[in-house]
Amino acid sequence: MGTLLLGRIARIHLDDDVLAHVHAVIISKLRVREPVSIAWVSEEGLRDEVIVNPSTTVVATFESARPPKLDRAWLNRLMMAANSVRGLNLTPQLVQAFRLDQDAAASAVDVAPGEAEPARRMPLPAE
Repeated sequence: MGTLLLGRIARIHLDDDVLAHVHAVIISKLRVREPVSIAWVSEEGLRDEVIVNPSTTVVATFESARPPKLDRAWLNRLMMAANSVRGLNLTPQLVQAFRLDQDAAASAVDVAPGEAEPARRMPLPAE
């Protein structure tokens, strides 16, 4: 499990593969000087939300030294969410959907989960 630090105010714990995708989307937004809203459920069970702007320090710390593979379909889904009014909503359902996509792609090519890059695009859930 990795950690996403957003300035001095937020610490979010995510699995390395999910963290890699979220981090890539945040960095993409910040490179074009666009802020992004991020929401998650804290360890205390509270919903937290923060606006990350280009002056915010963003640090991703991964448990594994091996970089996770990035899935273009998931990056597109997360970028669409980041560009929406609600922003990135890092719910347990999002992580579960990520896992289901990985497992489906892995079984389609008969390899272990997490070792295959999904080749299909999944529609975004209706907001």
